[in-house]
Amino acid sequence: MTPDEARELFPDALDGALRATQQSAFDAALAEHPELQAEWTELRDLLSETSAIAEADAAVAPSVDLLRGVQTKLRRRSRGRYYRDRFSRDVGRGAQMCPLVAASVMLMVLATAWYILHFAQELAP
Repeated sequence: MTPDEARELFPDALDGALRATQQSAFDAALAEHPELQAEWTELRDLLSETSAIAEADAAVAPSVDLLRGVQTKLRRRSRGRYYRDRFSRDVGRGAQMCPLVAASVMLMVLATAWYILHFAQELAP
């Protein structure tokens, strides 16, 4: 097996998908060519380090709130020009209830006004 043919088998070898005959030819090519062995070792090490970094990022990612951090940084750099309203930020439950309370109060004012006008028309001669 030539070094180029062995390089073509690198992905399958990493996945463990080589047949027995291919695996023995691949191992023989690695033993014959030290530069090929060095490339193979470097590729395996690189992929193992990459997977370790990906696992570490996956463990940290849920604790990072990217949107909130970006909005905070933009608000700070723009001196409040961007993202200064409460609706673009994650605020507490009290701020979420404020529009509902205001709508309920307005509904009560309208109902009271209608009630007064309705009976005022009935009482008029």
